[in-house]
Amino acid sequence: MRSARTRLPGHPDKACDLVVEAIVDEYLRRDPESRLSINAIGGRGAIFVCGDVKSDADFDVTSIVRQTLGKAGVIQEFEPFIAIEQVAPEQREQMTTGPAESVTVVGYATQDTVDMLPRPVSLSRVIAKRLYDLRTGDETWFWLGADGEVAVHEEGNDVYVRLLIEHGSHDLSLARNKLTEVVRALAPEAKIKINPLGPNEVRGLHNVSGASGKDMSAYGPMLPAVRGGIGYDLRHPEKSGAWLARAAARKLVAQGAKSAMVQLVYEAGDSFPSHITARDEKGNDLSSSLDKEELSIKRVLSDWQRPGLNSEAALWGFAGQAGLPWEE
Repeated sequence: MRSARTRLPGHPDKACDLVVEAIVDEYLRRDPESRLSINAIGGRGAIFVCGDVKSDADFDVTSIVRQTLGKAGVIQEFEPFIAIEQVAPEQREQMTTGPAESVTVVGYATQDTVDMLPRPVSLSRVIAKRLYDLRTGDETWFWLGADGEVAVHEEGNDVYVRLLIEHGSHDLSLARNKLTEVVRALAPEAKIKINPLGPNEVRGLHNVSGASGKDMSAYGPMLPAVRGGIGYDLRHPEKSGAWLARAAARKLVAQGAKSAMVQLVYEAGDSFPSHITARDEKGNDLSSSLDKEELSIKRVLSDWQRPGLNSEAALWGFAGQAGLPWEE
């Protein structure tokens, strides 16, 4: 069985991810040399944002939090609590050179789908995006909530789709019928379940707690976990390394591999990976096909920077989203 899940922007964990990455983007916009480690946790009318920064930027973090939650569909009133502090002088040099420990990142790509992702991951994203577009762009779907999760399971030739999603005051049976039509149009043969535990009128951060950095299944749970660097600046290899590993895996598939997995190890303070492992679906070693220079964090800093990139990558996941630099 292969499986995957995609969370809509209003999901408590996803909303916290988006808040953190919006703050990262604002720091980097004001001071590109910023070094950042930021986390968020929230629920029940409050959201707590804390972190360590080395930056000359100064701005109203509270306003960024409120704006981001609003864009994510969290319309209830929230009280932000901010505890982002400059690191102590003795920590500034260490934070400048990079993480104090080695970091291992993984990238994956496959010919199975146009976006080079496993089929369950790709399908769950397509469905989630369609629901998001309906909620934000079609007034007849005003009742659909911002919080939701699309889970896809593939077992042999059978595909199972399960939605856990807010439906507001809309009758559950009517909501199920409408949502089934949407899923059926995208996955005609799928076996569909929608809110199998019953009504799910109101969820989101106002009713359920969430935290940033919890989703580590960029390629589905059957493949190694990938943190994705939520809350870090671009110099941290958990973020830039994950992007570079994905780009490397895509390159190997473009060169003929049916699928490819790339593992990169960055030692403390290093910009280049100290160890590179790359294999195709048959276990063949493809490491010699990769150029170490292309896997340098300096590539991210010189070629891939642009305003709002972190938030863009966090919205639907950094892997498989058209328009991101490493997906081209």
